[in-house]
Amino acid sequence: MILKEHVPLAPLTTFRIGGPADRLVEVRSQEEVLDALSYAHEHGLSVAVLGGGSNILVPDEGVRGMVLRMMMSEVSFQKDGDDVVICSAEAGASWDEVVLRAVTENLWGIENLSGIPGTVGGAVVQNIGAYGAVLSGIIHSVDVYDTEKRTLHTLSRDDCGFGYRTSMFKRSPGCYIVLGARVALSPSRLPNVAYTDLALRFEGGMPTTLRAVREAVLAIRRTKFPDLAEFGTAGSFFLNPVMDDGAARAVAERFPGMPLFPLPEGGVKVPVAWLLDYRHGILDMRSMTVGGAFVWPHQPLVIATRQGATAHDVRELAKNIAERVQEATGIQLEPELGKF
Repeated sequence: MILKEHVPLAPLTTFRIGGPADRLVEVRSQEEVLDALSYAHEHGLSVAVLGGGSNILVPDEGVRGMVLRMMMSEVSFQKDGDDVVICSAEAGASWDEVVLRAVTENLWGIENLSGIPGTVGGAVVQNIGAYGAVLSGIIHSVDVYDTEKRTLHTLSRDDCGFGYRTSMFKRSPGCYIVLGARVALSPSRLPNVAYTDLALRFEGGMPTTLRAVREAVLAIRRTKFPDLAEFGTAGSFFLNPVMDDGAARAVAERFPGMPLFPLPEGGVKVPVAWLLDYRHGILDMRSMTVGGAFVWPHQPLVIATRQGATAHDVRELAKNIAERVQEATGIQLEPELGKF
């Protein structure tokens, strides 16, 4: 366990803004996690968990208490029957490196989730999804620490309360710390390319290799999201709202041509990005800026930042967008970012 004081957090996040942590502990094993939490308990410190920093906005004033930075990153594969391989990954492992390992091992199931920044722990909390795939669809089990009972548990997929871009870990911040997860993959070819962007890429026929799917996903993402080498961002800042069927169809009637997406867990996802896309002539968000924060022109649910931006800039821009959307559509936007 490595304890540091007054650590700048901006370089540890993809937004690259925000103040310092009073204390930051880097943990590289489950034992070090428990030691760090004992230290925090003994000193009366609040604890915030940091993985890849890709889904958070650190306040300009920084973070009091202690930040627990998850660094354990072991990844392994084990057969579980003839057509299932379980991939086990610790919470601090890079999510996209896990995907790359699975593709290299010729295991299908998470290739559509290529290119998503962050760690395995963050992916579980957020229940990441993209291009017709969602993490909860292939989760086998999750290892957690219950901070209230101060006990370790292994939870099944059903125990985790997964929903659209959420989980019980996200709904109850601070109650659990994700230590690792297992996903069920398959050596059998199972291309999932029904999502519109992927279907257009493979109009000539179904992909025959995992590498082809991964490269297609990465190419699509490059057209939609900022280059992290040039801009700060946390990806999509807002969630697409989930409504019951009647409410969703009422919105669609007001905006002809708007697609609706029924979700397996129930409800219908309303694509706010479609409403905000200037090509549909409903709302043009491209010119909206506050300080160094601005709406990314290729995906209006994304807020990006230039050098010199502050967390206040981002929050004010997000507030302005949400107010404009509610005024025009009646829809209340909610941030996708995790609590920090």
